[in-house]
Amino acid sequence: MNTTTDEVQLFDLEDVPPTHQADLARLQDDLRQTALLTSQERCRRFPDVHRTLPERKAHAHAHRRSVDWSQVRPEWGLSNNTSFIIGRRELTVGLDLGGRVFLHSYDYREDPSNRLLEVLLTAPQVVAQWINMEHYFSAVDNDVYGSGSKIYHNVVGRFGVMSGPWSDLRLGLARQTVMNGEMPFHEPMRLLTIVEAPRKWIEKLITRHDVLQHYYHNEWVHLVVLDPEDKDWYRYRPNGDWARIVPQVLGQSLTS
Repeated sequence: MNTTTDEVQLFDLEDVPPTHQADLARLQDDLRQTALLTSQERCRRFPDVHRTLPERKAHAHAHRRSVDWSQVRPEWGLSNNTSFIIGRRELTVGLDLGGRVFLHSYDYREDPSNRLLEVLLTAPQVVAQWINMEHYFSAVDNDVYGSGSKIYHNVVGRFGVMSGPWSDLRLGLARQTVMNGEMPFHEPMRLLTIVEAPRKWIEKLITRHDVLQHYYHNEWVHLVVLDPEDKDWYRYRPNGDWARIVPQVLGQSLTS
């Protein structure tokens, strides 16, 4: 996947059996359409565009930026990420999430053993938290936790960068990744995970996995659950209790 244009290249296509060629063609069409729509969304955030362009014109602009060596911020990629949603697509379809939310399709009705939910909370959510924290600390103190301006970066052994001709290896993200000039582009906040699943399932998984206890009990990740058993929203508290959320904004938006 090219993260500047959101184009996806699939490999080993010759190994796809004839019975799945139609599925492959549909997938490729969907991926191309997604890249066009994502380029439109990105162009609204680029300071030299800042408006909605037609799909193909937006995609062409994103492609030009991706190969422009004078462009220090060709994508802004995952900057401004805030949330991770695990639930049915019906919850968010039609909403403009501003490119700030990781979406993972999940239907609790097809997961009676909650094994799939366990995998999602202990694998994709962990990656989302890594990304979120990398941006968080790089934005809060880029000199210490980030890597400074990419203009001065020198690649060291293809495993790190240093500033100028000498320095310690730099941590975190470049200043251009989280800043727009002197103004913050990434809004540092801890990841909000929203899950559509029974609370009793999630309680068992939290008890079973230390990483989930670390995230939720120390509030490195904020957990909100839409419980299908009573269709109410709940926030998981660091002491293990659930606090019901009055569905004025979050609930009405995601269930409308």
